[in-house]
Amino acid sequence: MALVWQPRDLPIGVGLLLLGYAVVVGIALVLREFGHPEVDTSIALAVALVTLGFEVWLGAIVLILATRRDLSLADLGFRMPGARQVKWIFATVAGAYGIIIAYGIVVVLIQEATGTDLSRLIEGNALPESDASTALVWAVLGLSVVLAAPFGEELFFRALMFRSFAARWGLPVGLAASGLLFALVHFEVSVVLPFWGVGAWFAWAYHRSGSLWTTVSAHAIFNGISFAVTVAGVQP
Repeated sequence: MALVWQPRDLPIGVGLLLLGYAVVVGIALVLREFGHPEVDTSIALAVALVTLGFEVWLGAIVLILATRRDLSLADLGFRMPGARQVKWIFATVAGAYGIIIAYGIVVVLIQEATGTDLSRLIEGNALPESDASTALVWAVLGLSVVLAAPFGEELFFRALMFRSFAARWGLPVGLAASGLLFALVHFEVSVVLPFWGVGAWFAWAYHRSGSLWTTVSAHAIFNGISFAVTVAGVQP
């Protein structure tokens, strides 16, 4: 992929990501002073809205930088997918689940072989479940997980991070570095290793297909299945 970003766009992007995270943490701390999302419906809704806002912020960072560089959506990878890209969507989803399953199997095998309790490493990145999670809260979380996250995270970690790293330090560094950042931003130790693999795999799919629609669609399907399973599991 051709270089579209300037050297300073990468640190600016990371800095704005950290700024957004700091705002989220600050809001979360303030909300804790007024109640807890496990029991207070209004607080649970506020947390869901903050989560949605953070995903939107990730995409906004890239669009702001793209505007400064006179880059179009097509330059970022939003090109109409052909038959090749459609095939890559399903291959990307299948590969992501393969990585998650393989990771779980390896952890279980190590746990059985060593007798060490590694259950903490396979807890996953579950959505918050509580009596305060009303239909409106779930709707906002669904919007965040199934729509905002695929667009925001693919723009940030693939269109910006991956292309910046790969253009300057080569494809392997681009895959590894963007995948690691993708994993770390989920803020859950149990998903760092598998999501690192998933992030690198998504970057590879973006690179090979040449279309960001490939990974946006795959990400939406992947998250949508997980969200549907979660909602089905908590409904009476």
